[in-house]
Amino acid sequence: MSRSSTTLKREATLSKTAKKVKTVKKVAKKAVRKKPVKSKKNESIKAISIKQIASQIKPTVTIKRNPLGHLLMEKMFREAGFRGGISTDKKLLDAYSTDESIFSVRPQVVVQPKNRGDVEIATKVIAEQTKRFTSLSLTPRAAGTGLGGGSLTDSVVIDVCAHLNKIGEVVEKKGKITFTCEPGAMWRDVEKKLKKHNAYLPPYPASKDICSVGGSVANNAAGPDSLRYGHCADWVESIDVVLHDGHTYTIKPLTLREYKILIKQDHGHSRIAKEIFDLISKNEKEIKKNKPETAKNTAGYPLWSVMPEGVAKFKKGIGTFDLTKLISGSQGTIGIITSLTMRAEPIPSDTTLIAVSIFDLENVADSIVKLLKYNPLNVEIFDALTFDLALRNPGFFKNRISKSIYYRVMFSLYTTYHVRFRRKIPEFTILVTVDKETASEHQPEVIAKEISGQKIKARVVKSSIESEMYWQVRRGSYTLSKMQDPTKRPAAFLEDMAVPPENLSKFFVQIKRLLREFNVTAAIHGHGGNGHLHFYPLLDFTNKTTPVLVEKMADKFFETAVKFKGNICGEHNDGIIRTPHLSKIFSKKMLDIFKQAEHIFDPDDIFNPGKKVNPRFDIKETMRTNN
Repeated sequence: MSRSSTTLKREATLSKTAKKVKTVKKVAKKAVRKKPVKSKKNESIKAISIKQIASQIKPTVTIKRNPLGHLLMEKMFREAGFRGGISTDKKLLDAYSTDESIFSVRPQVVVQPKNRGDVEIATKVIAEQTKRFTSLSLTPRAAGTGLGGGSLTDSVVIDVCAHLNKIGEVVEKKGKITFTCEPGAMWRDVEKKLKKHNAYLPPYPASKDICSVGGSVANNAAGPDSLRYGHCADWVESIDVVLHDGHTYTIKPLTLREYKILIKQDHGHSRIAKEIFDLISKNEKEIKKNKPETAKNTAGYPLWSVMPEGVAKFKKGIGTFDLTKLISGSQGTIGIITSLTMRAEPIPSDTTLIAVSIFDLENVADSIVKLLKYNPLNVEIFDALTFDLALRNPGFFKNRISKSIYYRVMFSLYTTYHVRFRRKIPEFTILVTVDKETASEHQPEVIAKEISGQKIKARVVKSSIESEMYWQVRRGSYTLSKMQDPTKRPAAFLEDMAVPPENLSKFFVQIKRLLREFNVTAAIHGHGGNGHLHFYPLLDFTNKTTPVLVEKMADKFFETAVKFKGNICGEHNDGIIRTPHLSKIFSKKMLDIFKQAEHIFDPDDIFNPGKKVNPRFDIKETMRTNN
């Protein structure tokens, strides 16, 4: 997350979710009434976010844990002063057994911290008791919209959305816009507040209506505008994070002078900073060699970004030492975020959309490469199947488009197909957004003319209705794919591969071949400018052969991405699904360096074990059995 992202999943069936809200709330309330857990202030576990309880699917496999350790957790937390909610109610544990991924893992305990102090208490208790009960661990969970199973655990879930969701004031100072929020703050709420200042967060994931800011940063999510503006990690000013010693530290980029002051101190942050510096210094050559070639990547720990100018230059006072780059995207495996300060950007105005219709797969890569030289704000893509599904399901858009323009948008959709496309749907549609600076330097009509060819039709979209039509189809790709067969589930496990844009055409051809080989269908969309694709094969998770099929497909598809100098993890992070496959993109030595980095932060492996390094969840055995 992530998708992110992002999958407009990540568009995650908002309509379906909405229908479940009332039922879900009743389940949560009933579960809490049945077994209230009183705190010192008579507080029992409270509201769970919709996404967290929208899917109550029993886990396929419960990994055996030490029951005594988990039974003692409530008593130990309360005695230590934990004020938030704690529950072992079966219905709640089932609700936290799934996220938006294809996995199901049942936790033993769910806690909802009231404040930062509760997170510190939970961390200290787990750190102490894991010496007695090695099965104990703490896995942070936000809105539960992740696609890789990153928030799933068989131990203790710490839900940061229930109470840690405050949003601070937006600050405009010296031409810089910043804001501070807690990790459970929903992206949509932050966006509303920023909009009052004519600002936005450029790395917004496509799932921004249903995800949290903290979850997005923890997954280092990105979205359409990441082509120019990068991932969430690139917009972090500072992060407050609870480290393994149970203390909260403010992590931010440090100059050489600030770094030297820090490492003279005696605490967890100081030790970690020094040891990470030494680790990078010792292995800099290997780290640089393993940096993915693609612009987008959330695999592993980006040690190459901690001192981007290099160790030698940093020692001379050039550049910064920035551990926020490791916290962002770590999926809660090295600490738990309790607050974030991020930069924002003025909302782009006077943008122009250019729609490029590609009728031959071979022309996709070349067209995108040509477009990139104009520094577009974003370059988004969707395939013929997505457009076809939109044509066949006009009712799908009724709840997504304002009633006042719904029929006009649908008229534009069918006019485009019948008149502009002459009833022949393009293999891919590319949507290119240029800002007013680009448009003033390069006329959009000239750009469209240069891109056009025998099987390429590019045009400037001047109608706001037509523009809305294209973006509705692009954003609806994930959910539209479900309409091919409602008895199956679009499976998130191949959806995050990225290749250099110049290799996209060849990669598309291979993907289509592999989909035919495995006899599955998938609508494809993504961030073309980054060579980053999202597609979700329709699979039947009630079929006992599906886990084996998923494993075989993952192997072949991931190897294909690597073959074209790509990676398997653009913005949705590793989680359960990609952690076992990291050897496909990183050397054995680099994987060991990742393990050392994780161990420096978390020596007792108390934070979200089994993700990023040391995979411990069997992909087949933890797969969900419900569509």
